[in-house]
Amino acid sequence: MGMSAELLEATNMVKSLRVAELREFLSSIGKSKKGLKKELVQRVTGLLQKEKRPDLLSTIQELYKLRQSTTGKNRRSQVISIPPSPEVIAMPTAECLSKPDAVTPSIVSEPQMIKLPFYQTLETIVPLVPLVPVSAHKLQTDSITVCLTPNQWTQIRSSQGSNSKLKSFQVVLRICYTESVGVEDDQYPPKISVLVNGIECDLQIRYASSKEGLEPSRPCCPINLTPLLRQTAVNRVTVMWGNYGKRYSVAVYLVRAFTSTDLFEHLQNKAVESEEHCRQRICEKLCCDAENEIATTGLQVSLICPLAKTRMSAPCRAQPCAHLQCFDAAFYLQMNERKPRWTCPVCHKPALFETLQIDSLLSNILQSTEEDVEVIEYLSNGSWRPVREECESNKTPDHSPLSLKSEPVLLDDVVDLTQCSTDDDDCIDDKW
Repeated sequence: MGMSAELLEATNMVKSLRVAELREFLSSIGKSKKGLKKELVQRVTGLLQKEKRPDLLSTIQELYKLRQSTTGKNRRSQVISIPPSPEVIAMPTAECLSKPDAVTPSIVSEPQMIKLPFYQTLETIVPLVPLVPVSAHKLQTDSITVCLTPNQWTQIRSSQGSNSKLKSFQVVLRICYTESVGVEDDQYPPKISVLVNGIECDLQIRYASSKEGLEPSRPCCPINLTPLLRQTAVNRVTVMWGNYGKRYSVAVYLVRAFTSTDLFEHLQNKAVESEEHCRQRICEKLCCDAENEIATTGLQVSLICPLAKTRMSAPCRAQPCAHLQCFDAAFYLQMNERKPRWTCPVCHKPALFETLQIDSLLSNILQSTEEDVEVIEYLSNGSWRPVREECESNKTPDHSPLSLKSEPVLLDDVVDLTQCSTDDDDCIDDKW
């Protein structure tokens, strides 16, 4: 059978697959899994025709055989591998905070929990299990048992001492969608309550409105079960939730919990951008374009954190951000510790913890300038200078030391970066 015939046969197989299987296939090869079934079918068949990879054809054939021979429930427990394939982040079992980019690669058909900066997963106590509705009632109840080993209890007790320098060890419950494929955020079901040995946990949840069947608003954090667990007995964890058509899974992990102070220390030790690289970034911003008649000769950057509204002490930005404006690292981490959103306050794009870097050049500028200086100006020759009030600058010449000698720059030629990145046309007012 020629390749064209195989492609035609594979196309017919693709059309017979369910949405979950199509999404599973696309997710495993690093492609978008969003859209209706018609769009998913077109995307998969387009990939087959364009790439003509035998391994993709064999995977479609395998999914088709599973579709024909097993039920959907049993089929979701199968593991489909596609060599070679992109990495999919899975819930790590022994991560180290000093390696924030470390992930465990695997191709899986069941949902995996996203990595959280404030939690280092040490062990899986109860793997992901679905919350199964047993009746037609809106309010459902499901239970799991949690048994800890003596070593796990030792770790927990050692971190709870008043003089302990160890990080806090916790047993946490995490909940996500069951029907999804790939890496999932924590999401609580409607009307959720969690009991440990008959005692209700204190859940920090809120609802956007009183609408029936509404899920709690994100972010949904891991639920700390530790204070209610018993060492000498089998612990029963009961989850009550509203059954409104969506399916959820729960898992229990032993984690090491970190504070914003811990993450800040990590940034200071492991994520500092060199002055040379910072200068290179500035020069690229101020590079003259031969086709542009108006050359930018200066860029203003505020020394005031856009979040805290006070002078920064540890200026940082995310690696994907194109702007020079920074925000205070310590305050940003404190905000995300209380309400994790990980969004850049300047350009409103994702600014995840593992992408943060402290700007060493701006850090040194903050240390070398007087407290009343709120804005500095980067010049085209790689130097910088403080920007003071116009009336003050007219009376007193600026004798502040420059990293390189520079000529005065007209403020009309300066681009103000203190409001919002000029690289983001869709800047929105996203209040913290």
